[in-house]
Amino acid sequence: MKRHHGTLGMIRLLGVVATLAAASWVGLGQDATSDAALLSALDDARFFTDEVNEIEVSIVSETPDEVREASILLRFAEFESGTFSRIEFLAPDELAGQTYLNTPDAAYFFGPDLDFPIKTSASAEVFGDAAVAQTSGIRFLESYSIAARRGPGESESGLLEIDLAANDFSVAFQAITVQADPDTLRPVSMRLFALSGLPFYDVFFEAYEVREGTDDVYVRTQRIVNLLLVGRRTTSEIVRLGVETFPDNLFDPEALAR
Repeated sequence: MKRHHGTLGMIRLLGVVATLAAASWVGLGQDATSDAALLSALDDARFFTDEVNEIEVSIVSETPDEVREASILLRFAEFESGTFSRIEFLAPDELAGQTYLNTPDAAYFFGPDLDFPIKTSASAEVFGDAAVAQTSGIRFLESYSIAARRGPGESESGLLEIDLAANDFSVAFQAITVQADPDTLRPVSMRLFALSGLPFYDVFFEAYEVREGTDDVYVRTQRIVNLLLVGRRTTSEIVRLGVETFPDNLFDPEALAR
């Protein structure tokens, strides 16, 4: 696989355009910001710049019966075929070494007791209610189109609301409704819908942070609430960001067993 940086670079450029347009959103109306620029701005507010390619995340899963904790390592790479992400458990001991690989074509699971990776889905649960897609990060610009927008004066929440429709059936969640601050375009929450159209999860972006030594803003803490099973929620917090060098075969499904 050949590394490629053009896609994320363009996403960042569109994000700058949309951020400049955000201040005039209310005054100029919904057409002031193009769909692509708006989606990019919503992504740009949640994600760190593309030079960050490794993060460590602490996850707490709460149900009516128990509370569990885990630590995972996420690594990212951009190739000509798209964005790849690798999720590997560091703790607890019984999960250490289990790995999910999310590629543009499919998602894969591999564990220390397996001889070969198992093809799975981006909607498969990694820990608690955090699926592969949610753990890797759902990028709107890459996978969705805007179906409808409601300004602060039109929505019950008083926030900007955007309904998103998946571009194809390979996307984990076929519909999302995002609520965002109309001035900064920082998402406040998003509702993820199952293929049936039923609301599945609410995701709350609870804490934003600026990466040390930069002006790079990202979501540090997010909380997932299961809308189908009462009393279940999963909270993840980024505890470390890194810029590392690692081999391309970390993102090759055929290399997982090796």
